[in-house]
Amino acid sequence: MTESAAELSLQGLLDAVAARSTAPGGGVVAGIVAALAGALCGMCSRFSAGDQAGYAERADELRARAASLSQSDPAVYAEYVRIRRSGRDDDVAAALDEAIRIPLEMAEVADELAALALGLARSGNPSLRGDATVAVLMGAAAARAGAALVCENLAGAGSDPRLARAAAIVASVGALERDVLMLYPALAERANDGRH
Repeated sequence: MTESAAELSLQGLLDAVAARSTAPGGGVVAGIVAALAGALCGMCSRFSAGDQAGYAERADELRARAASLSQSDPAVYAEYVRIRRSGRDDDVAAALDEAIRIPLEMAEVADELAALALGLARSGNPSLRGDATVAVLMGAAAARAGAALVCENLAGAGSDPRLARAAAIVASVGALERDVLMLYPALAERANDGRH
């Protein structure tokens, strides 16, 4: 694929992800989902009053960061694979660190976006509560995806502190999801007892 994900139409992106190619893959998709959560946060914030109106600038920053990470992911991971295959063991650790940094940062960005969105779902413009809820759920999904990619890249690493950070992010977004679903009585019981 010669075009970046940002340059593709929606159909082009879907076709590129579905193609028999490793890029764009899960990292790109997770970043796009996080960026979309940020876009929803920005929109909801711009229709809100009070403290929530001030969330737009931060949502825009996080959306841009998620998009940037999404665009960086394929090249960073391809470089890691290339170095690993080259047999240059001394360079593998640095390339792996970078391949882990991208999804971990993506998970952190998505976690923060989900938290912003929860504030908007609770106290923002009530006409956009559904949009803010979608942003929470999308941010949580992107955070979980990034955390899973960290674990995948660190398979067999044992007690690497980045694994603990990934687990903490998953716990954080789990709580955010439960909290936002409590806003919907028909979903609250299932959200509260943890059934899926």
